[in-house]
Amino acid sequence: MKSLKQLVTLTQRVSRLNLTDADTLITVFVMPIMLLLFFVYVFGGNIDTGSGHNTQLYLNYAVPGFMLFTMVSASAYTGMRINNDKVSGMLDRLNTLPIKRWAILNAHVVASVIFMLLSEITLLVTALLIGYRPTITLTTTVLAFALMVSFGVAITIIALPFSLRANGTAGATGFSYLLIMLVMTSSALMPTTGMAKPVRLFAQRQPFTPIANASRQLLNGVINQQTLATSTIWLILLIVGLGLLAKYRYRQLYLKA
Repeated sequence: MKSLKQLVTLTQRVSRLNLTDADTLITVFVMPIMLLLFFVYVFGGNIDTGSGHNTQLYLNYAVPGFMLFTMVSASAYTGMRINNDKVSGMLDRLNTLPIKRWAILNAHVVASVIFMLLSEITLLVTALLIGYRPTITLTTTVLAFALMVSFGVAITIIALPFSLRANGTAGATGFSYLLIMLVMTSSALMPTTGMAKPVRLFAQRQPFTPIANASRQLLNGVINQQTLATSTIWLILLIVGLGLLAKYRYRQLYLKA
């Protein structure tokens, strides 16, 4: 119980930092909505989603992908917060206190996922206001939520080793550009069929494509077991692999003794 209280307290601290920083709020909440509106009303009518090309069809296709994009946008600030704690000496101070070591970084993970989900809800409400209508069931809603939470955990954990290694904000947030590139070169925002062959081959084999496809299918009330299994495997690999790397780096910095 004491460990859980420590986790909650540290999570509240990080959450306050996220919710009181204007630059963070604009980038994570406002920018994805503006991009959604731009893509739908400027490009949407020209993009063939496989069912035709008009703004409504593209809106239904793109919203799940923009929900992933929203979470990726937030991941940079996760890296920045952790790196600020490292550079300012906050992590050193926390490690001298009688606090469970696992709670220190996990607080950043929990706060980050909550922040990402809030930004997703904001984008989803906007999408509903402009005509997006998911065809969900209770089962697909639960699965979609679990997938989004897992994706948030995965990209937050990706931030950990970069932010712990970097000596400044630029190095701590640089990884987010790679994540944005992966979103842009996946099926998240448009079908891969019209991409140039080298890009299409990459898009069909990178992790964000099955995750985007699974999210879209679940929000359309469809459970494709193969796509869901592929996305789950990718997420497990990312969480376990990067989690172990982050643990190794953290032990190097703060648990040498």
